[in-house]
Amino acid sequence: MQKLTSLEIRNRFIEFFQEKEHLKISGSSVVPKNDPTLLFINSGMAPLKKYFLAKEEPPHPRLVNFQPCIRTKDIDDVGDRHHLTIFEMLGSWSIGDYYKEKAVELAYELLVDRLGFDKNSLYVTVYEGSKELNLDPDNISAKAWERVGIDPSHIIHLGEDNFWGPAGETGPCGPCTEVFYDCGDDFGPAWKPGDEFDTTKRYIEIWNAGVFMELNKNADGTFSSLPLKSVDTGSGLERMAMIMNGLESVYETDLLKPLLDLCLKLYKLDMQTSRMLTDHLRAAAFIISEGVGPSNEGQGYIPRRLLRKCIAALVKGKIDKVDFSPVLEKTIEILSPIYPQLKSNSEFIFHQINTEISDFMPIVKKGLEKIDQSIKELKGDIFPGEVAFDLVTTFGLPLDVIKSELQSRNVSLHEEDYEKAYAKHRSVSRVVKSATGEGGASDEKIEEALKGIALTKFSGYEKMEDKGTILKTFHRGEEIEEVKNNEEFLFACDQTPFYAESGGQSGDKGHVTTSTGKAEVLDTMKFGKIHLHKAKVLTGSIKSNQEAELIVEKSLRVQTRNNHSATHLLHSALHAVVGKHALQKGSAVNHERLRFDFQNNSALTEEQIENIENLVNQWIRDNSGGEIEEVEYNEAIKSGALALFGENYEEKVRVVKFGKNSVELCGGTHVSSTGEIGLFVITAESSVAKGIRRIEAVTGAAAFNLIQKRSRILKKASMLLASKPEELVESISQLKKKSKEKKKSTEAVSSSDVQYLENRNLTLNNRAKFMMARLDKDRDSLKTLGDQIIDKGEQDILTLVGVEESSVRTFVWVKKELSKKVNASDLLKKILKPIEGKGGGKPFFAQGGGSNIQDVSKMFDLVENGELTKWFEERI
Repeated sequence: MQKLTSLEIRNRFIEFFQEKEHLKISGSSVVPKNDPTLLFINSGMAPLKKYFLAKEEPPHPRLVNFQPCIRTKDIDDVGDRHHLTIFEMLGSWSIGDYYKEKAVELAYELLVDRLGFDKNSLYVTVYEGSKELNLDPDNISAKAWERVGIDPSHIIHLGEDNFWGPAGETGPCGPCTEVFYDCGDDFGPAWKPGDEFDTTKRYIEIWNAGVFMELNKNADGTFSSLPLKSVDTGSGLERMAMIMNGLESVYETDLLKPLLDLCLKLYKLDMQTSRMLTDHLRAAAFIISEGVGPSNEGQGYIPRRLLRKCIAALVKGKIDKVDFSPVLEKTIEILSPIYPQLKSNSEFIFHQINTEISDFMPIVKKGLEKIDQSIKELKGDIFPGEVAFDLVTTFGLPLDVIKSELQSRNVSLHEEDYEKAYAKHRSVSRVVKSATGEGGASDEKIEEALKGIALTKFSGYEKMEDKGTILKTFHRGEEIEEVKNNEEFLFACDQTPFYAESGGQSGDKGHVTTSTGKAEVLDTMKFGKIHLHKAKVLTGSIKSNQEAELIVEKSLRVQTRNNHSATHLLHSALHAVVGKHALQKGSAVNHERLRFDFQNNSALTEEQIENIENLVNQWIRDNSGGEIEEVEYNEAIKSGALALFGENYEEKVRVVKFGKNSVELCGGTHVSSTGEIGLFVITAESSVAKGIRRIEAVTGAAAFNLIQKRSRILKKASMLLASKPEELVESISQLKKKSKEKKKSTEAVSSSDVQYLENRNLTLNNRAKFMMARLDKDRDSLKTLGDQIIDKGEQDILTLVGVEESSVRTFVWVKKELSKKVNASDLLKKILKPIEGKGGGKPFFAQGGGSNIQDVSKMFDLVENGELTKWFEERI
């Protein structure tokens, strides 16, 4: 067996299948596109489901690629020989082409003849069949393996382990045949017929040589036959490198060993923890590079979970300063030649991870303190599941950190109670947007009807008027031949100038005319690679198979185009002013305005907003020409083009460039030069979610109209205040100041001349002065008076009570230096008890009240009868 680097193994795999007439395609983002059944891409075939389901025609019946995959179910197994959260899958596919025999022949040829594996060290598993699924044993694959040269005693029939899929809750699946390498006697006893086949120590899977896709798992759990039979193969690159180089674990391969060595050197923790750090930091960096920052839900929960496990491990290891920078730098160095987004998004990666460290450090320390406190209160050695669940959900402490801490103290977790709390809390909801707006059932009918028709040729980059043939028409989800006056419908053409909603840009509107009628196009949307036009018949009727004249509403397209180009300039300006971590998280562009969501932990300052606005307008005035070209994806990324990660890009991508300021991958429509945008004005900056900010803006005529409107308001305000526009701010400040002074003069009560209705005083511990007094004034007056008394040092602890209509208001102040001993909230609760009142606040100020005004005197009795004195003595 040859010893090869991971790069050599990857190249040999791809080249072998290209030689066997397979087309090399690009891997996809690990963030799924339009697949709500997956959190992340977890297999090479996951992005290709549309081909197996015959929803789209593949670019070639035989395909090959390499695909980064995230397996969240393996997170808790990381640290052993071969489990990883993120790994690279080498994959090949036959879609409706060759099947089992050919798949086995190709697998054997690559492993034995090309890579030099000893066939006597190979074991293969095949499906033993299932009566429940009405599936026969896979004797075809077994005989094929025997025919190519595998010892029959090395062919093992297994059950559900050899039925793969789907890659999500629903989708293509089928029986499979897997190849295992015998690592030898050092890793356990040899397998004998009748024994359980060990797949974790001695026998390591190196290739799923064929998932034979013939079934589709439906949402109700049933299976139906696929329209065509296909083959899906997959080999984990890290495992293959481990076996081919005779290594103990995947962490000794050239992809992971430099990271493991660095973790061992920097953090000096045990091997299993160091392996966990190696994997988790690599996985978190990769996920974040695709634009998914840490968060409490959805995809963002995974990088948060991974990072918090790493942070907690270091805190538990008594490492005071948590710094992952050296490991992240090495990760980027190793992976970026193949996955360039790691390098181009490195600032974003470091920003997100360092923010997570600073946010979680106090949490993990509090969590460990909470465990310590809870253990002291235990009456046995079983830790309550409910408390553990609270630590996970409220404190954000990972469960394995909790278990590890308990284990070190000889305490067990009540697993059953934890699972009950988890089950009660768990709620998963997924929303799938209807592609047509007519609902899922209608979408399925339309999808079925669109199978086999020509993909739409989009001519809208070059022109806004074109001719096309109407291929299909739909009314209320049903395919029909003719649509009559005033009816709304959907139609697809062989070619169209209408841009379909995608990439944040809204769909075009306009008109379609045929020999029998005219319709208004209300919207345009994508259904796979087919453009569907939503329209309403204005006159006559529209029929299938008619030639149609398609005219885009030019004014709307131009304004939308201007706004879209402005978002590109805005993205670049954000990077220049805020930082390169400010990556796009979403956008919406139409003819009226633009909306742009980006990653940032805090609100933009007025200065930043102004600088961004100025920069975008400077680039507009520069009138830089728009350059658009199609290049290879990796070439575009290496050249510095920004990609919206989470999108799936083809081998060839469209790069939109404006001077030296903006270079992005984009399929939208754009201006030919930045001067066409005219003007850019930011109208709002706000929060969308934690760590996500939103800018809203207008351009061109809409921006000019907004400035005119603001100018009119400014002039009117100047006239009302008899002030010049440039002096308006000062005039308003003076007006507010006079108003405040007037309010103070009429409402404020001076502490020197106030006449209390009741008044009690105490001297506490011969130094602290306490006063409790009643004054039936409004809330603001009481608050102002109390602040004044405390600020002047007239009292150290103060309670003011006021009765207004049918309620009692009570305020408590405690000087900050005393508040550690006497808590204002606790004192308030004590004083409100006679009137059964409620309230709360901070250690130095609290407020509350009640409705039992007849018992107010009992509050003051607390001073008279010495109860309050005793309460103070216990604390001071």
